[in-house]
Amino acid sequence: MAIEAIRTAPQGEDRDSLLMALLTGPLAQSAPEWLLAMAVESDLNREPRPYMTTDHMQLTRIALSHAACSNDYRAQYLQECIDARLGALGRGEGGGALIRAVVAELHRRSPTGLPITPELLTAPTPAQVVLGEGELHEDVFVAALDCLPRGPAQHDGEEDVEAWMERHRAASNAWDSMWTGVLRAQIGHHRRLLAWSAQRSGADRVIREHLLGTLPWLVEPALLEEVATRDLESFARAVLVTRISRSCRDGLTPMQARERYADELTVSSQEEGDYVERFLDEEMQTGYIQTVACRSAVTWVERAGKQTWRFLLNPGEAQHFGRPREWLASQELLATLGTRFAAISLTALSLWEPDTDSRYPTVRDLGWLQAMLVHLPDIPDEARQKARLVVQETRRALSTWSRTHGYSPSHSAWEESRRAKEQINTIMPLLTDPAPALAGRRTASLGAPQDVGFKKLADADEDVLVAYLDRHTGNDTLVEEALLSFAARSFRKSLTFDDVLARHSAPQQALLDLTLHLRRRLGGGPDLRRSWVEIMLARPECPTELLRLLPAWSALKARGHRYDTTHPAVAAYVSEVLGDSDTAWQRFAASPMSHAGQGAWHRLGDLLDTAVEGTAWPTPPPGR
Repeated sequence: MAIEAIRTAPQGEDRDSLLMALLTGPLAQSAPEWLLAMAVESDLNREPRPYMTTDHMQLTRIALSHAACSNDYRAQYLQECIDARLGALGRGEGGGALIRAVVAELHRRSPTGLPITPELLTAPTPAQVVLGEGELHEDVFVAALDCLPRGPAQHDGEEDVEAWMERHRAASNAWDSMWTGVLRAQIGHHRRLLAWSAQRSGADRVIREHLLGTLPWLVEPALLEEVATRDLESFARAVLVTRISRSCRDGLTPMQARERYADELTVSSQEEGDYVERFLDEEMQTGYIQTVACRSAVTWVERAGKQTWRFLLNPGEAQHFGRPREWLASQELLATLGTRFAAISLTALSLWEPDTDSRYPTVRDLGWLQAMLVHLPDIPDEARQKARLVVQETRRALSTWSRTHGYSPSHSAWEESRRAKEQINTIMPLLTDPAPALAGRRTASLGAPQDVGFKKLADADEDVLVAYLDRHTGNDTLVEEALLSFAARSFRKSLTFDDVLARHSAPQQALLDLTLHLRRRLGGGPDLRRSWVEIMLARPECPTELLRLLPAWSALKARGHRYDTTHPAVAAYVSEVLGDSDTAWQRFAASPMSHAGQGAWHRLGDLLDTAVEGTAWPTPPPGR
């Protein structure tokens, strides 16, 4: 009855559901060929859903995986379907016969030995399209990898070198882009992809760099740690190249350098040994190449800090449409990796040399230096001294730029100069700030407590401020500056004024002292005064001795529950002091308090006492 009903049923979801139920239920082992063809045709004729290119082809996958489906019909359909449908049918849900047929068809329609070109990004090969489908079957995944275009074509010995280099550069960019797309789509196959690329050095390098530097938030934590560890191991080779090259620069012959570093060369792998040996060749002892080789270790951390390790060191920079990305790796793992990077950066810093002979000095060492200072739990004194030399050299470079470009530098030079100055302003406080009291990294530093005022604390992010206060527990002067910072930035997400006040050894006395010396400690204009007064009046209790110390004008202008009313605590106290004396009220109304200027700092209690006693008006409190 069901088969007869389905012959006459109109196309639509009801017929699709009935076909699905029959092929996975009563007819799972045996079904007429026309029913299988109907299932395939129903998939092809279905209206496409928004944002779905293949709709995953569930009915077709079931029909082509069915035991009653002939090999000829299956092969014929696959030969006629588009590449995107081939990828959808190669998902892990497909039956064994269908998966084998997809693999065979993929090999049949894929060109062999095709080098990557920019054109293949807009007109991709079948393997590229198939790898854009997620959750592929393992066999289809491996087959598609084997069918991908190979790396950029090498020079054939005849083409103009400059033309080839330009074409090779474009092809290399396309190679990077292709692997970025594969890694995004094949999140579940990252480990398998590394196993496949182990014997393909060109692909292996790009894949590892993308896992670390392009989309590390999508990488499974254990794998991310493995890839990061492997990358850090390559730093040792850069250190060896640096030391050997400097030995030759300073007078050793290549043979003598080999003898000095024989132990290190012996424990190196064959690949690493061959790489290092290249720099001992006589032709590599020229000035420019030797200068580059002498900087290998520093260049390694410079490049890693800007590219492959950028997001690992600064997870907050990984955003999507302005929102932070969610990482598979924990914050603890990212902090651990950051500390390990900082440790090798410490070695690079010890090998850093000023480039005083360069005609065109560049600002390049601030990024990794800042990362090192942020992630290193403890900074040795010699490292602090060397870091100051790096900053000094950078300032020399900025000065050279200024003299070279005059008052109209190029945009790129101006932008790099601006960025360098911002980094220096971040690095110098890190050099004066002690290590965190607890294990972990500093997300930022504000500098030595004696150099930090309330304005700088007001500008700091909440988590930075809390971490800074934690590192300087017991510093009452710093807590007082943090309290004053609420006058400049009263709203914070979770940190409250009383949270900070509780850190002071004598909280109530601190409020009295700060308010008594408000002009000297806070200064500023009406907005700061008004904000401080509002904070005092908004607390659960504002005792009389504190109320009397508030700036009079700001206190009288503080609003109560309604906008047109004076704050009840202020109104009650003024009424209590002045009482029924018309003379006192008149004198108080004629007091020298004002919105701004000297008169703005008169204390409420001083003016009230003077109005009652009839004495001369007091002078305003002294300033800074």
